[in-house]
Formats: sequence, C-alpha cells, structure tokens
Amino acid sequence: MTEPITDLDYALLRRVARGEAPALAELIRRHQTRVYQIAYRLLKDPLEAEDAAQEVFIKVYENAHRFEPRGAVAAWLHRITANHCLNLLRQRHPQESLDQEGAFPVTDPGGTPLQALEKLDLRQRLEALLEALPENQRRALMLKQYAGLSYQEIAKEMNLSPQAVDGLLKRARQFLKKALQDYLG
Repeated sequence: MTEPITDLDYALLRRVARGEAPALAELIRRHQTRVYQIAYRLLKDPLEAEDAAQEVFIKVYENAHRFEPRGAVAAWLHRITANHCLNLLRQRHPQESLDQEGAFPVTDPGGTPLQALEKLDLRQRLEALLEALPENQRRALMLKQYAGLSYQEIAKEMNLSPQAVDGLLKRARQFLKKALQDYLG
C-alpha cells in the first residue's frame, strides 16, 4: 500500500527540519510548480515569481521546525507563498503595481490584436479594482483565488472566523461584479 501524499510531505518536512538537504530537494520537486504558479498569479512577472518561489523554499527550510501538522503541508506552502508575494506587492509603489502589464504579451496567438487589447484592458481594470478593495477583502480574495486556500485556512491565516471570511469574500465579489457589470454588460 502506498503512503498518502500528505504523509510523505510531513515526513519530508520533518527531515528538512533535521537539516536533510535531499528531503528539501524532494519537497521542492513536489511543490515547485504550484508555488511558482501562485507567485506568478500574484506578481505577474515570471522572473519575480521565480525569485519569490526560491525565497519561499528558503523560508520553508528555515521554518520547517515550526510547522505544526494541523493542515496539509501544501496548504502551508501556499499560505507562505501568498503571504510572501502579498508582502512584496505592498512594498511596491502603488503605481508600479498597476503598471506591470508589460509582462503580458500584447497579442494573443489564439486571437486578434483587438481581442488581445480587450483582454489587456480588462486585466488592467481588474487590477485597479483589486487595489481599490479594502485590504482585508483583497487579502482574503487573493488567498482564496490564487493560493487556493479553504475558508478555514484563510480564517486561520487572517485570525478570523470562517463566517467572517465568507462575508469578506462575498463583499469583495459583489464589489467586483458591480464594478465590472457595465464593462462586461
């Protein structure tokens, strides 16, 4: 019988906490794609996302001994990634976080230049709207959408109840839906 994924992740993390480099290499191999994807979604720059993913695994190495198995190791990694990237975004000047569209191609190989510009315009509007959200709503939404955390994991991360997280996410989504209604109408 094969060992469940989470048990293997726990075992690897315990070995990382003891300083075993091969265990860290295996943990990275198992989770680097998802960590990079979360970082890229939040930072919107492939090189920055790569750097952030490396920094996340350095943090994992340094903090493996602090992990308390109350949830999945993957959720812990996703939370570290989301928090690290959100901290990086906070450090940027507000205007810079809206001007990162240069990292996206202007043309879409599957569409026309006009469709690519429409997608770019929508992406810019969404980013501006996300910046307009209150910090707690934006953070809850990022943790849910980009880090893939459950309501319970977000609640724990933000020191809230799952019901409070539900309320934050509903208000954030309502705001975005209303703001984009005319645009998408």
